[in-house]
Amino acid sequence: MKIKNNIIIILYFVMFAVHFVLWQFLVKSYETTFIKYYLFLTVLFMMVVTIMSIFRNIYPNYLGFVFMGLILFKLAMMFIIMNKLNLREVPHYKLQFIIPYLVALTLETMYSVNLIQADGKKHEKNQ
Repeated sequence: MKIKNNIIIILYFVMFAVHFVLWQFLVKSYETTFIKYYLFLTVLFMMVVTIMSIFRNIYPNYLGFVFMGLILFKLAMMFIIMNKLNLREVPHYKLQFIIPYLVALTLETMYSVNLIQADGKKHEKNQ
């Protein structure tokens, strides 16, 4: 299934909006923690998308390695920030914060696969 990269970015923000509405309906507290978490997750998401796009133009053969390195960096940053945001105070914090992280990771993976496939098709045409 081929999804355009712009739609992947839009899906991320739709996920944020849906999760925020559900959060307001079910939890009705910890909005500051929620906003800080999503702001940080959005910065990481946009960082991955931007760096993948930049490396596609510079080193298209190494996009897979760049993606793996970025995901490792993102995971390390999430563990560091998790303690600073005091996510453990939020009820059911694992469910509330792991699922958006995994959805963002899935969207980043789809974005990266699209870039790699597009580069592969361009490489096949040149041969």
